[in-house]
Amino acid sequence: MNPLALVVDVVTNLVRLIRNLIAAVLPAPEFVVLQVHGTLPERRQPRPGLLQRLLAGPMAAQPQDSLEEWRERLRVLAGDARVKGAVLKIGDLRAGPVSLESLRDALAAFRRSGKRLVAYLVTAGEGANLLSYYLASAADTIVLPESAGLWLFGPRTEATFLRSALDRIGVLPQFHHIAEYKTAANRFLHSEMPTPQREMVASLLDSVFDDLVAAIADARGTGAEAVRAAIDLGIVPAAEAKARRLVDMLAFEDEIPRLLGTPDRAARIVPWPQARSRVRRPYRFTALQRQAVGVVELLGAIATGESREFPLPLPLFGSSIAGHETVARAFRAAERSSQIKAVVFHVDSPGGSAVASDMIWREVTRVQQTKPVVVYMGNVAGSGGYYVSCGARHIVAGATTLTGSIGVVSGKFNLQGLFARGGLRREVIARGETATMPSGFVPYSEVEWNRMVAWMHQVYGQFKMRVASGRRKTVQEVEHIARGRVWTGRQAMTHGLVDEIGDFESAVRKAKQLAGIREDVDVPVVTVRPPKVASIPAAPAAWMDMLRTAAALLEHRILLLMPENPIGP
Repeated sequence: MNPLALVVDVVTNLVRLIRNLIAAVLPAPEFVVLQVHGTLPERRQPRPGLLQRLLAGPMAAQPQDSLEEWRERLRVLAGDARVKGAVLKIGDLRAGPVSLESLRDALAAFRRSGKRLVAYLVTAGEGANLLSYYLASAADTIVLPESAGLWLFGPRTEATFLRSALDRIGVLPQFHHIAEYKTAANRFLHSEMPTPQREMVASLLDSVFDDLVAAIADARGTGAEAVRAAIDLGIVPAAEAKARRLVDMLAFEDEIPRLLGTPDRAARIVPWPQARSRVRRPYRFTALQRQAVGVVELLGAIATGESREFPLPLPLFGSSIAGHETVARAFRAAERSSQIKAVVFHVDSPGGSAVASDMIWREVTRVQQTKPVVVYMGNVAGSGGYYVSCGARHIVAGATTLTGSIGVVSGKFNLQGLFARGGLRREVIARGETATMPSGFVPYSEVEWNRMVAWMHQVYGQFKMRVASGRRKTVQEVEHIARGRVWTGRQAMTHGLVDEIGDFESAVRKAKQLAGIREDVDVPVVTVRPPKVASIPAAPAAWMDMLRTAAALLEHRILLLMPENPIGP
């Protein structure tokens, strides 16, 4: 038994005992207002330090509500018999489809506990296409003000192609990709969308759209064609939305207590920040648990070295970098822990460095020789994100997860023409036949190009072998579904690239099963956070570190990378 964990349990339970005694004498909320907004990260976020808050600005002052916290919140409310239900209000929602899919599953579980769930909307879909209404449709009752409407715009893609502009300013993009569906460099190589990319994006949109429509139709008890007809209208006024059975009531927010109450008394509705002290909380006994499921996270583009966050997003790579050494230390910490019996590897990444991806793949396959590793794919787990996942014992993905993209891209920009147009001349003196290969001011020679392409084919072949070994397929079978093509989670399952469509809780259940832990045994699910090996750099150094990392990523030359959101605006 861990003495520190025992002390934490005793203190926590003492505080909860006092709060539960107070909650017992306070008037209980009949309904609790839950406000959902932000990006909905999967796991609880550590509170940023002072320096991080200064670098990121006021938006980083408080960590965003995570799906982990939402599930805990809903379980607490479901477990208090005095609470009749919840009112869901949707604010500035910037979460991806898979995150909303997970929250929607948690809301469905809340309803199955016998509680009511009411969604109050002013507009749905604004800035998030159809996703806000998709989330709201999990409720048994949807309420809309009579002056509002539903903004039901279907999913779309918008891509800007830069080749014509680059030609005008004298920048020559020299990239090679394996194979025709590998689209990460297409915006630089082409002036319009190539046919294979158009085919792939259309297929992704069809899959995502079908899933959204089917889920809404099932929730609202109407046919898929009726939902599609409403979506085709774009903006549906409140009265028409009610006539189409898309909403149940037209009312202002102040009328909701009467609608949820009895004829002689309005319902008592309390916001969650006030309600949390009035609902009973379960006691925790983690110190008595000798078993746990560990969670290792890989969030953002994959690079060699340490993980880091930047003040501004890098082009193609975003603002989060998942370093292979940081991820490896987390796996090794989980491996050393006698309490952790299985690992859930949460991957949300568009890929990145081929070398770093292979290093992480090695940790996954090595650790699972002694402990099962189950991958849970978030919104995106493609290219390098799939590479690090393919060796796991079991892979869980959301229906709309973007994954696959088994392919390679490499190259550089030749800035020689741009400099010449500006009256600048850069002289390069080198020794060795391939010394200028990394230079952005000398085009690839035939020898250099052939060496790079040969190396890319070697990496692509290794990638396919890793997938074939992990997914129990032949290399020829993998080639048929590889070629850089991106699939949704549902499509990937039909091709054997993932094992199950589900959420984070599904991955935990599978990890417990593989570890021999009974499903009805409640074990802690702990995020493995490796200790930092370096302090956070001072503010000026953080900006320099961002620029150095961008340069280092581009110098890797061989990238397993896909666009972060190939079906989003």
